[in-house]
Amino acid sequence: MLERIRAAAVLAVAAAAVTAAPAHATVQSGSGTINDPWVPTRAAHITCQTATLFGNYTPGQGHSDPIATLVQGNYIGVRYITADHYSADVFWHGSSKWGFLLRDCFALN
Repeated sequence: MLERIRAAAVLAVAAAAVTAAPAHATVQSGSGTINDPWVPTRAAHITCQTATLFGNYTPGQGHSDPIATLVQGNYIGVRYITADHYSADVFWHGSSKWGFLLRDCFALN
């Protein structure tokens, strides 16, 4: 029974994030892992000429471990924006890679 309640709560959170959240309300709680909580991605695209996809982000310290360079117009999926609004956990569709990206370098579709 507890698992059913937990599953219903997770589905409610996911549904609210997709249907009810306005474009400016994109901060999500949780660790960002698939199960804590599962947060669907929101469609976005790169707006900077180039933007680096990083493996890690630490608030107050910045990004580290570069993965790839994205260019203006690349499509991404945004899972969540960090609480400090400086970075976002994103999925780059071009290479199927997850990473962190500077928040100022993309716009939600």
